[in-house]
Amino acid sequence: MSEAMELDWNPNPSKWSLIQLALVCLYTVGYSGFSSFPYYVFTHTGHFFIPYYLLLVLIALPACYVQLKMGALYRRGVVAIFSHIVPILKGVGVALLIMTFFRSITHALELSYGIVYMFASLQQPYPWAQQPSDNISKEEAKITIYSSSPEDRYFTQEFLQRSEHIGASSQLVWYLVLASLAVWLLVFSLTMRGSTGFAKMVYVLVPITGAVVAVVLIYAYAAIPNASGALSHFFSNNAHTRQEHGIVYVQMQLGDAKMWLDALDLHLYGLGVWAGVLPSIGTHLSNRKVVINASVGVLMLLYGSLPHILLVAIAPYIDPAYTLGRFGHAHGVKPGLAYLFISIPHTFAKYQLSPFMAFLVYLAFILVGLHHLCLHMLMVWENVWPALPHGLMLFFRRPPLLLAVFCFVSFLLTTPYTTGCGIYLYQVVRFYIDRLLFALVIFSMVPLIIGYVRQELFRTPIERIWMGVWYGLASVTAASLLIYQFAVYVYPEAVVEYEQRWAEDLGWCVAVTPLLLGVVLGALHALLMGEGSISERFLGSLKMGRLPDPDNTDDYDSGETGDTALQGSRSPHSTRSPRSLHHPPTHPQATPLAEASGSLFPSSSGYGATEKAEVEVVMNTSKSCEGDIARV
Repeated sequence: MSEAMELDWNPNPSKWSLIQLALVCLYTVGYSGFSSFPYYVFTHTGHFFIPYYLLLVLIALPACYVQLKMGALYRRGVVAIFSHIVPILKGVGVALLIMTFFRSITHALELSYGIVYMFASLQQPYPWAQQPSDNISKEEAKITIYSSSPEDRYFTQEFLQRSEHIGASSQLVWYLVLASLAVWLLVFSLTMRGSTGFAKMVYVLVPITGAVVAVVLIYAYAAIPNASGALSHFFSNNAHTRQEHGIVYVQMQLGDAKMWLDALDLHLYGLGVWAGVLPSIGTHLSNRKVVINASVGVLMLLYGSLPHILLVAIAPYIDPAYTLGRFGHAHGVKPGLAYLFISIPHTFAKYQLSPFMAFLVYLAFILVGLHHLCLHMLMVWENVWPALPHGLMLFFRRPPLLLAVFCFVSFLLTTPYTTGCGIYLYQVVRFYIDRLLFALVIFSMVPLIIGYVRQELFRTPIERIWMGVWYGLASVTAASLLIYQFAVYVYPEAVVEYEQRWAEDLGWCVAVTPLLLGVVLGALHALLMGEGSISERFLGSLKMGRLPDPDNTDDYDSGETGDTALQGSRSPHSTRSPRSLHHPPTHPQATPLAEASGSLFPSSSGYGATEKAEVEVVMNTSKSCEGDIARV
């Protein structure tokens, strides 16, 4: 009996309070405050806040509301939602997961950099403050010719041990491998108990992170000269140009498209829009208008304020006018990442600041970035595990062991980035990974709008239509900006040298992989799982599944919220006892959700056989009662 209980897998997500939601979202929106947000503010000056907040209202707000609502309604991840609404588009959800997973790999690499710098900052003198040796070989001169500062030289030569080009032979950098392993061990420890355990962990880690950021902020304005003028240097609208080594960089004005594209970049990756994270967060919310509205308000409030708080805390440590070398201007590198590993180390070495404070700066970066990574990996894992074979679950017996294998595979995929040519691979992958994101934005718009408009039958149809149109316009606007960015700023540029153009073919393979493995194979799977002729299968894959049943836990038909019950519909998820791994799931066609999705990502619990068993139990109970009455 105890062994069976250990193998139980409860597919029903737990409910989060608004406090838990706020703490989880705190890390979702905070990562961009350390790197991209300061970079864009300095590049575009104070004008950047106009497109930032306009796109926040026009794109991020409707996307957050609709995706959180759909997650709360279906209580499933993005793949299962698409499978139920439009089966032929279920591969779009898989494509979003693949793209999010690829980005999580590069994110883990960035955190491993932070771990190494966190411990390297405790050395005195700072290792990056040492002047280069006069004895430089010809091979080293080819690499250091672009280095314009000791910090940049340390980062490229000693820290990354960067090879000459992406095709050059290089070995693993052992401390980067250990740091990467530490990152994935931390990810596993924070996610091994699922979303419920992760939500509880933030109760402890949020106060720690807040205390670290507060100490960093106080020390900056107390110890760094002219720290109060750092923000004015970022927000000043007067300095529209700057000059470095004879090159004049023109600050973007409000009418420049690049400013709007950079604001969209923050919304897409800082907030996790169209990454599958928001529907997964919605599964932990009650399907009530009051709860959904409050959740969206909390998320928008944190997203609008937290990057500003982090900018105020770390702005004195950043000297954006200081040359950032080749790493600061290389294509494919995360915007502003050079601030963390070149500009901030320069400030600590220039003013001889406390090594412990440098340790705390990188600790804050790791804490915020780690939880951002954990939330995305937890979303990917919770969408992947229902598709795992039943025999594989029986072999590992415990779900945490499966998660450990998943994290170990992720670590192995991160290992190539820790070689001497890993920084080139990082640039290529990150430069190309989301080139075709506009196609997924358009594809995902269809099922989400259909599911949102059909969520209720009788009341407030105008409200549902209005929100559906707003979300549709937001998706079209975001896709149009992404297409413009691809055509004007991405396609003409090369991320590698002319002799290594073969690496661009690798980048295009990475860009096309989500579409091929997700959208195309998902559509073919939906057609193969159908019955009848090809035309009948195609029409069947376009049929929408039935809407979820109201349940008492969600107060779906509460008069307080204005929601109405759904008549004659069946829930795609079950709120009954969890599925045990000893008993295989029912046939995919036994459930409405699996009927739409087939076996690619089946429903976590089949209720067709469960209902039949419940009917038999009721009938047996009724017969037993009749016998008792007869005996009496």
